[in-house]
Amino acid sequence: MPAGFDGARERLYAAIDARQDELVDLIQRLVRCPSVLGNEAGAQEVVADYIRASGIEPDIWDLDDSLLERPGAGNSGVPFAGRPNVAAVYPGSGAGQGKSLILNGHIDVVSPEPLDNWHYDPWAADIVGRRMYGRGAYDMKSGLAVNLFLARLIRELGINLNANLTVQSVIEEECTGNGALAACFRDENRYRADGVLVSESTNYGYIQAHVGVVWFRIEVLGEAVHAAVSWKGVNAIYKMIPIIQELQALDARLNEETHPAYEGVEHPINLNVGVIQGGDWPSNVAGKCVIECRLSMYPGKTVEETEAEVAAAVERATERDPWLIEHPPVLTWYGFHSPGSEIAPDEQLVQTLSHHHQAEHNRPLVGHSGTGTNDMRNFIVYAGMPALCYGCNGFGAHEADEWLYLDSLVPTARVLGSVILDWCGVSDG
Repeated sequence: MPAGFDGARERLYAAIDARQDELVDLIQRLVRCPSVLGNEAGAQEVVADYIRASGIEPDIWDLDDSLLERPGAGNSGVPFAGRPNVAAVYPGSGAGQGKSLILNGHIDVVSPEPLDNWHYDPWAADIVGRRMYGRGAYDMKSGLAVNLFLARLIRELGINLNANLTVQSVIEEECTGNGALAACFRDENRYRADGVLVSESTNYGYIQAHVGVVWFRIEVLGEAVHAAVSWKGVNAIYKMIPIIQELQALDARLNEETHPAYEGVEHPINLNVGVIQGGDWPSNVAGKCVIECRLSMYPGKTVEETEAEVAAAVERATERDPWLIEHPPVLTWYGFHSPGSEIAPDEQLVQTLSHHHQAEHNRPLVGHSGTGTNDMRNFIVYAGMPALCYGCNGFGAHEADEWLYLDSLVPTARVLGSVILDWCGVSDG
């Protein structure tokens, strides 16, 4: 441990314990801002104000459209203006052997619809027992709040880090990853660091690998007529059925492939038809049908290889139908467009986290391979920085009645706080 570590950790732990209500309050304020895609600005104001209150002026910037030309970027279809990223650097002294660290979190959340599935108001951040219910409480405004809270405590306690500590609150993690990608290349090198911790909720494990993801849209045209003479028309919904069946078959084939990090994981690769829109009137034969899908891939497999497999599946369905041959389906790629990523267990960042997790919980840190994706890939794949995810406990990411386990906040803050002090180094106790 660096000189002064023990004393600094003792002071930080005492402050975490004494001010944990402040952390809970910050999470509630963030959850009460419905920061779905296109509506992130209000929550980012909360983030920026909290940073300012710690005596640091945040960097607030709208993403530039030129980002969409970078590898790994995806187009969500929502303009960037008025939906900023927020970041701040808590400067280190430059003394000793400290290493710089980024604490990253995303501010955006997925829609809570359908609201009928919820037993709690998704935007109220209600606390029942030791659970906080709300969209984003678990994924991942709790982790973002822990990042902000720790950076502020360290500064207010006068703990002098040897290297820079950066906090980032980014947009579009749930659909493109553009926010984190933009942070990687802000003024080219402003936010370079020796390590990155993405504080996604992980239930006290860490993400050692996660899949890549692509989103795509398929549009099929039919021929609309009155339903009274439906036999004269071509129902685009019916024409979409063989395409969906081929996609289901592709899902099965892809899960016959294996990857060392995913041994024992049930159905690791998932092709999901998430949206279907067909027709516009019950008494009309549907003249158009559109589906929107998400497909994952193992780390090491390229986006191009995965897209080719989808295109081949659509082509197989097309070849069996004379109408589709004459009116080919239109396949479009949008949103997520990124490979998976891994971090080796012997990476120093993993070892540092493992040590402090073991000290706090008296049990080894367990690595998990995610069947979803997250922003750690942008730092690993596109910026060459070691990155991993570690965070709080709870349940229900993207589900109704999502909840955060409040008793996980202090242990998570203690572990991450220890990693900060150890990784960055401290000049005094």
